[in-house]
Amino acid sequence: MQKNHEHSLVFYRKYRPQKFSEFINQETVKKTLQNALLLNKISHAYLFAGVRGTGKTTMARLFAKAVNCLRPEQSRGANGESYFEPCNKCNACQEINASRSVDLIEIDAASNRGIDEIRDLKEGIRFSPVKAKYKVFIIDESHMLTPAAFNALLKTLEEPPEHAIFILATTEPDKLLPTILSRVQRFDFKRLPTKEIVQKLKNISEKENFAIDEPAMLAIARSAGGSLRDAESILSQIVAFSYDKKISLNEVESVLGTVRFEKIKDFLEFLAENNLEQSVRFVNNLQNEGYQLHEVMKPVIGFLEKTLLLKLDSSQEESLKSEFNQEEIEALKQLSQTFEAQKLKTLLKEFMLALPGVKKAVIPSLPIELVIIETLSK
Repeated sequence: MQKNHEHSLVFYRKYRPQKFSEFINQETVKKTLQNALLLNKISHAYLFAGVRGTGKTTMARLFAKAVNCLRPEQSRGANGESYFEPCNKCNACQEINASRSVDLIEIDAASNRGIDEIRDLKEGIRFSPVKAKYKVFIIDESHMLTPAAFNALLKTLEEPPEHAIFILATTEPDKLLPTILSRVQRFDFKRLPTKEIVQKLKNISEKENFAIDEPAMLAIARSAGGSLRDAESILSQIVAFSYDKKISLNEVESVLGTVRFEKIKDFLEFLAENNLEQSVRFVNNLQNEGYQLHEVMKPVIGFLEKTLLLKLDSSQEESLKSEFNQEEIEALKQLSQTFEAQKLKTLLKEFMLALPGVKKAVIPSLPIELVIIETLSK
């Protein structure tokens, strides 16, 4: 069969936003940065914080491009608000888009934790940009820097030259020194709603000319846990192994080792009804069918959490509409009425504690079964 899904780039790189308008769900971050560009109020140090895959590094590159764009575009929205966009046509934009700009320096602190890299940065920062207006330093996973490297970075942040901009990206901002946090302008990136991830996957499928079922996209989005990058990577993987131009829920479940909502709902109903035998049999059957139980337990925990929310506050139903269809919401509402609140809390807590052990256990089902037995036997 001809490989009609081959890509020179995986989807998360190929469809990386090149304009602010292409970013989804980070409206506050976008608007604040665009206003700073419009008013020419550029800070010399930023912190982009948030869970993995929400666009921190992509936004950092986009901002680096915008501050150096030679022909920025300014337009007005429907309500008269101003928008600032890089042109993506000038030399500065094209060099950054092609990852060829010598004035955009990216450091991955997860693999370059030492003082030497920051000392090199301190040496390089003294020199003016080669071509651009600003020399931009992006330090990804900045919380991974060693204490010595942190202290060296702090000295650099205290008196940065006019031509330098630092953007620290991190999934764990609490690990950064307070003295560094006090010198940066902080932006928090939110997890993406499931519906918005589904829409992006749909757009990619249309551009790449393949068909994918709505339930299949929903399964990918949920598996990604609010990370667009993870969702796009999963889709790339599934497309690469697809035998035709139609991707079904079965195919997605086969690749991910996940279980559809209807099946998990049955399991939750067994738990709610205190049906010990059926609950343990469910887990055993999944193991015998070859499912990765640690992957199955992630949505189980997620659905239990949503059920608990509904149990404690029925008005939470509205917030679930970005993640679940109406049929699924009705099922969660029914579960919230069947479950006892204390049992829900206990299962949530114990399943979360057991999850790391499920992946390492010689018998993966055993940690789950022990939680079920201990909780339902009380």
